[in-house]
Amino acid sequence: MAKWLKKSIAASAISAAGYYLSKEENRQKVAHYAKRALAEVKGETKEDRKPDYYEKVGHSDPEDLQDNSMVDEGAQFSVNYYNENIKDSDNKNQQS
Repeated sequence: MAKWLKKSIAASAISAAGYYLSKEENRQKVAHYAKRALAEVKGETKEDRKPDYYEKVGHSDPEDLQDNSMVDEGAQFSVNYYNENIKDSDNKNQQS
């Protein structure tokens, strides 16, 4: 009886998988999940890679215009913050 039960469960699982894979969308999902699982086993997922910002630590390259403009914008923000908040509070204290 156990052999009959195992065979019937296996046959029903195979037929259910065949029915599920009859649609193109489902086949694409299964292929995607299989590729993702293989990449995780090999250690090639995005989470396994180091982010790009680890490579740009320290002084920026003078030829890297995007990085230099980002540094300039950051400096402008801090100066504007100081001008608006610190100097304004000093002016209010002097007027009081």
